[in-house]
This record gives sequence, structure tokens and C-alpha cells, in this order.
Amino acid sequence: MRLTGYNSQLFPLYLMAIGTFAIGTDTFIVAGVLSDISDTFAVSIAQTGQLISVFALAYMLFAPLTAWLLGNVNRKRILQLALVLFIAGNLACACATNYLQVSVGRVLAALGAACYTPQAAAAAVGLVEEKRRGLAISIVYGGMTLAIALGIPFGTFLAKLIGWREVFLFIALLGAIALLGLSLALHTLAPPDKHSLKKRLAPLRQKAVLTTLLITFFAVCSEHIVYSYVSVLLINTRFGPEAILPLALLIFGVGAAIGNVASGVLTDALGSKFVLLLSVTIQTLSLFLLTFYIASPWWVLALFLAWGITGWMYLVPIQHRLLSLPNHVGALAASLNSSVLYAGIAAGGMLGGLTLYALPAHYLPLFSLPLGATALLLTLIFFQKETHNE
Repeated sequence: MRLTGYNSQLFPLYLMAIGTFAIGTDTFIVAGVLSDISDTFAVSIAQTGQLISVFALAYMLFAPLTAWLLGNVNRKRILQLALVLFIAGNLACACATNYLQVSVGRVLAALGAACYTPQAAAAAVGLVEEKRRGLAISIVYGGMTLAIALGIPFGTFLAKLIGWREVFLFIALLGAIALLGLSLALHTLAPPDKHSLKKRLAPLRQKAVLTTLLITFFAVCSEHIVYSYVSVLLINTRFGPEAILPLALLIFGVGAAIGNVASGVLTDALGSKFVLLLSVTIQTLSLFLLTFYIASPWWVLALFLAWGITGWMYLVPIQHRLLSLPNHVGALAASLNSSVLYAGIAAGGMLGGLTLYALPAHYLPLFSLPLGATALLLTLIFFQKETHNE
């Protein structure tokens, strides 16, 4: 059946969403299979958890670098190259015979992801009419949200059935489907704007941008010091004989989907300051309470739901504030925010790993408290000064 009109515009967007679904699953799937990889290569849980940090750190570094280097390449070619790299990275992980090979595979997959995600969102905007641009972006990034809601819990469950290597093969297959579909469905797209690396980093000189990026860093770091090691944290939490981990991740994902939808509506209705303060406060409190209720499955599910909702709410008001900055500063600052987000993921994974060298896993949520409190303090100071200046 031949697609025409409106449906023909949307079809490539859904193919792009398959790519972001694969990338979203790949980013965090290690958190659900830590013990399996650790046992396979006879390395510690803390060292295995660094595979999340390796991916996130590589993404953080590659995102601005590839945007600069590939500024003159048409977007279809960038998307194809990105997916080839992403597929190769996941195949390397699936076939790895030692920890170093898995690490290299994670870096290669992150390189592909860093090329793909921002270019897919930009390409989506160019494929539709101006009045449908919001829908286009939501479809592409919806793949990422769906990965949090379904891909990661399904991948964790699948790993228990058939093995962690097969999960990476499945992710590579999703990437291949997106690659084939986009190669056939997309025409040649105009290259992105060419900005020097200096110009891309220029917004960091503005205090408002730097403060907002620090809020992102500390808020993300506070949750990923826990999320990176969630499979270890919940290893003894069960419903009878059944492990709670897949269900807890599913509940977290459902919360993330709710938070993603609610955040835009609440930001428009109540303002970015209120949503940012509310979401970071509840997330920090939920993580802190996990320390005391980790043995109770019902409390864990309730806290994971609250955490999932608020953990995906604070990113929208932050992006909203950055994009409201004048001229081209907002777009460049929003791009930097994506890199800082992954820096927070990397730092959280590293801090969590260091904690596990000295303390049991149930202490991890305690360390999220000062990080979340720092994000709250920065938010209060920044908004108070902004209000005073107005």
C-alpha cells in the first residue's frame, strides 16, 4: 500500500522513533543485567556498572563534536552513519569475550547514538508543516519514552529468559530495522547549520545558562547514582519467590510516560519554576525513602512510580527556559543540556560504583540526597535572582 499525504509525512517519523526506542533501551539496559554481565566476565558489580557511565560519558563528548564535524553532511547520511555505528557497537557487546570488548562496544554505540538523536529530531521538524512540528518531535522522542516504559523492563525480563547477549542482539536488530526503513523512506535532507565548536560552547559564558545546566547535572546525577545499580539494590526485594525488578522497572517506566506528558501541560499552566521545584523535591524525597523501605515490595513500587513521574518532569521546564533565551543562544544551550544530562548519568554511575566498593547497595539512595538538595538550592537561588532582576 502506497502512503500519501499526511501518512507519508508521519511514516519516516515512526521509523526514526524505532531508532530512538533502540537507543533509549540501550542507554540503560545494563542497569537491569548488571549481575549477569558481572558473572560472565568475573568482574565486580561496581565495575560492571561503569558500562553505563562509559556510554553516557562518550555520548556527552561525542554529541557536540559530531554536530560540529558533520555540519556539512546531509542529514539522511548522518542518520545512516549513526545507525551503522550504533548497530556495530551493540553487536560488539553481544559477541564480546571480555570486559574491555564490551566497553569498546558501548563507546561505539554511544557514538552512533550521539550522532542520531539530535539529528533525528531536527530532521523530523523539516519533514512536516510548521503547525505539526511539535507532533513530529513528540513522535521521535516518544521512542525514548517508550523505551523507558517498556523497552528496559522487557529487556531485563528477556535477559533472564535467554541471556544478556541476546538483548544486545535484539537492540541491534531494532537499529537495523530503522536503518533499512529510513534508507528507503527518506529523501536527501539538507545538512544542519555549520557552527564552530567555539560558538557551540559560547552559551556557557552566560550565568543563566551555566546555572540551569548545573541544575540538570545535579538532578540527573542524584537519580542515576541509584538507577545505575537498581538490579543490585532490589536483588533481595521480592513478591514471594518472584523478583520485583522487572515489575519495578515497568512501574518506573509507566511513571516516566505520565511525567513526560504531564510536565508540558503543568509547565504551561503553572510555570517552569513550580514544576522544576516540585519534581526535583519529590524525586529527591522518593529516593531518600528507598533507603528505609527497600525491603517492602509495595513501598518500593509506590516510590518507583513517584520517582518515575518526577524524574521525567524536570527536564521539560529546564528545556523550556533554555529555549526561551534570545537569538540562537537557546537552541545551542538546549543542545548543551543534552550533553550535560549524559554527564550527570555518567557521574551518577561512577559515584554509585565508588560507593559500592565500600558500602552495601541499600546506602546508595542516601547519597542521592545531597545531590538532589544541591539541584533544589540552585533552582531557588537562580529563580530568586531572576525574579528580583525582573
